[in-house]
Amino acid sequence: MHPLPRPLISLLLALSVGSPFTCAEAADRLPGEMSDAELDQRLEFIETRLARQTPNARYWQYGWTGFYAASAAAQGLLAVDADDNDDEVNYIVGAVKSSGALAQMLIKPLPAVRSSTRLQAMPSESRAARISRLERGEALLRENAARAAGRSGWKRHLIGIGANLVGGAVIAAYGDSDDAVTSTLIGIAVSEANIWTEPSRAADDLRDYRNNAWAGRGSGGTTWHLVPMADRVTLHIRF
Repeated sequence: MHPLPRPLISLLLALSVGSPFTCAEAADRLPGEMSDAELDQRLEFIETRLARQTPNARYWQYGWTGFYAASAAAQGLLAVDADDNDDEVNYIVGAVKSSGALAQMLIKPLPAVRSSTRLQAMPSESRAARISRLERGEALLRENAARAAGRSGWKRHLIGIGANLVGGAVIAAYGDSDDAVTSTLIGIAVSEANIWTEPSRAADDLRDYRNNAWAGRGSGGTTWHLVPMADRVTLHIRF
């Protein structure tokens, strides 16, 4: 029996848990003056879209978390019971990779899972409370959209491929080369499936919001309001 060096296990775990997500703040800002009708329309739009994101986000988050947990546990048990050194190395590497992926799911959960609940928990009795709620809703839209956009970035894919290549190299060095190829290819396929099955509708929701898709909701079409300025009053009309 040739136990794997701790530095190699640490490297595999670090690659698997690497944080690939970035969340760039959008340039959206709440207008200085806004009618109650417009405020309610924006809130209604955001609340509806966040609620629609929740089911798929939960399926993805809990489904993959359960998958990685089961995989790590199963391969860990197989490694303990393995009689052959090659199989033991193969299962140990698999358990380490699954544990790293599980840790990533827990450390960086999909924000859309709880976005709707977090927004609904905010008060909305007064105009000031609704403005604060809207600001929070816009921030949640941006956060979810940034996470959705991250799946097409190179970093997540590179980390997944890199972790599996390192794992394959460890198996080839301490176990069987055929197992190394199989483990690497399956690991990369699973990693890519995890990335590309992540819900992406949040990016469309943010784009719709920025394109004023919320305008006219619940107001019968045209809305207007007066905006007092330093030396005049401006009439704003939206069709």
